[in-house]
Amino acid sequence: MSDAVKSVLKLRVRGPGIGKGRIPVPDLIKICQEAQSAVKKQAEAMEGRKTIHPGPVAAAILEECTLELIKVGKGSTTLEFAFAKPQTRIAEMEALALGAQAISEVVASIKSLGNGNRKSIDPGVLQSVYSLSGMVAEGKRVNRIDWSAPGQGGRRVAASVNSTVRERAALRLSSPRYMPGHVDGVLEMADFKTEDYKCRIDPAIGSPVICTFGPDLADRIQQLLRTTVRGSGRAKYPAHAEKIELLDLQTIDPLPSLSSGGEHFFKDSPLGRLADMQRVKPLDPAKLAGAIPADADVDAFLEEIYSARK
Repeated sequence: MSDAVKSVLKLRVRGPGIGKGRIPVPDLIKICQEAQSAVKKQAEAMEGRKTIHPGPVAAAILEECTLELIKVGKGSTTLEFAFAKPQTRIAEMEALALGAQAISEVVASIKSLGNGNRKSIDPGVLQSVYSLSGMVAEGKRVNRIDWSAPGQGGRRVAASVNSTVRERAALRLSSPRYMPGHVDGVLEMADFKTEDYKCRIDPAIGSPVICTFGPDLADRIQQLLRTTVRGSGRAKYPAHAEKIELLDLQTIDPLPSLSSGGEHFFKDSPLGRLADMQRVKPLDPAKLAGAIPADADVDAFLEEIYSARK
């Protein structure tokens, strides 16, 4: 390893099938694939993207977060990784670049699972950690993988993937998730039974969402029936899904007809006004670019996408 190349991630692999500075190729491939997947998923989550999806990762994330194996250390076999593309640090703020932030956050998530606290962890990252821990659960060759990486301010962060982490990741993945969310659509109906206040919002695309609310919103919901609204609150997502199953409303506000078409469909409006009404920000076109490497087999790449959609 060149002195100019510093590792950004170290994985120490322990187990009865791991020799000094040696590791079976199938185990090496599995560890590298799942570690890379976890880092990319974390970067997607940090960029506000969905992490459970078919198809390629955004080109910008691939560029910033692709790892290279630069050393297999002796003793308890240690795999050292660096970024394929060198990253810069903002000296004034000592801020980590996207890839380094993603690695640090993955390590923090693994540590959280091991400690049993309730740190919010992206479902895509959980999937990758769970997949990586599968080889630990079998215990035939590997029974523990220690992660170590630089953290903010020069401090190192460390955590271990073991059977406890696998059990807790599985429990998280099989349980519904709760997080802030909103739905835009027509407020179609409401039920004002005591202790069972419910309504239904029908979005322009997708199936209706059932919402619960308290008596403090009853009058407002009655006034807004049959109009286009935005309901916001605590959303319940089922395991392995990105669709809101139930929304506990905290606020509900009317949306102008223009937001969903209606009588203003043919009216001219500046793009800035449309963006303000829909609460969207400009996109970086680079993030929409494809991510097929120049030397990749396009047919095999497409086949992988189609298989993931089945």
